[in-house]
Amino acid sequence: MVMAKLNGAPKCRKTVGLGSTSEQGRLYNERVILNIVRKYPGISRVQIAAETGLSAQTISVITSSLLDKGMLQVTGKVKGNRGQPSIMLTICAEGAYGLGINVDRDHISAALLDFSGKCILLKEHSVQFPTQETAQNIALNLINEVKQILGAKWPRVQGVGLAKPDSMSLWLDSLVLEIDQKDDTIALQQSLKYWETDEFSVWLENQTGLSCVTENDANVAALNELLFSTKEKRSNFFYIFMGAACGGGAVADGECYSGANGKAGSFGLIPTATGVLGAQILEVLSLSSLIQFLTSKGKLLPQSEEEWEATDIQLLAAEWIDIVCVEIVPGIVSVIALFDPESIVFGGRLPQFLQDKLVSVLSAQLTRLCPLGMIIPPLAVAETGVTAGMLGAAILPLYDTFAPYRSLLLVREEK
Repeated sequence: MVMAKLNGAPKCRKTVGLGSTSEQGRLYNERVILNIVRKYPGISRVQIAAETGLSAQTISVITSSLLDKGMLQVTGKVKGNRGQPSIMLTICAEGAYGLGINVDRDHISAALLDFSGKCILLKEHSVQFPTQETAQNIALNLINEVKQILGAKWPRVQGVGLAKPDSMSLWLDSLVLEIDQKDDTIALQQSLKYWETDEFSVWLENQTGLSCVTENDANVAALNELLFSTKEKRSNFFYIFMGAACGGGAVADGECYSGANGKAGSFGLIPTATGVLGAQILEVLSLSSLIQFLTSKGKLLPQSEEEWEATDIQLLAAEWIDIVCVEIVPGIVSVIALFDPESIVFGGRLPQFLQDKLVSVLSAQLTRLCPLGMIIPPLAVAETGVTAGMLGAAILPLYDTFAPYRSLLLVREEK
């Protein structure tokens, strides 16, 4: 049998037969029940049956097993119209943990989530284009800190999620900010090819004794928004992630979709309108682009809310957004035409007020420039904010282990 990937579209060997086994069905139902209990804390077994359509016997067997495993806990009883009171079930926060490592072009961060989704640890280290040695030293310290925090609960960590951008060694001319790195981009490019292999994920597995699930940072940010946004539940949306560079993630029918080669949603690779700030969107709609724009005007990136509120900075930021919106409108139109999302969500590490301004200006431009017959979806700022990449990485092992996705029911046997 071939294991399902995050996006529910495993890459298979030549196979014959397609169906499901009773064991796969039980595992899927178990995940469905966990998902329902997570969504409705304090739910009863009767209510689970109403939400899922599963039989009372199936729910009784599975919930009893999950209680024994420490995945669920009883939080009280609710009295019905007749018979014995029903127990109220909720997720047991200490039943499982997810550890996430987020590597980007300008930082390495880590997050630890419990089974309820609460963040227990969030750490970030600023480092420009981390090399193998630097990344391993930082990650090892983070892993040791997590082990100390959890103590005897460490075996409950389900795995390590690794989130990183694709093609770290490319576009150095436009994304490198440090002078010493700019002086020798060829050597830097060679050292960064490390990130285009699976060596770091293998190293993480060896250091932790856990499996490692790897995804690009835009996809994990989209997953984080899908699972933990409370303002609006979306099942078909496109997520635009703005970090040191820009990427995208597609969510279809409530599942992350990454395509035949794992490259679906690569919004950053779309060419810009004029190339004035860079040839591709990933170079333009990014923290790196903003820093370089401010530098060209003799300003440094503000480090506090007070610095951001300065009139000259506000004017320059607005000027940058106006330029960026012109450059990316054709790309946004392409997303709307090809994906038909119910909304387009913007998130990442740009300051909140800049994201709000970006959405406002871009919405106005789309209203004016979109082709006839095109339905413009609402644009929104992600609820999960600047920590989306870090928390999304920690969600990966929990999602991979416990989330219900349709391909879990598929059986493929080798010829």
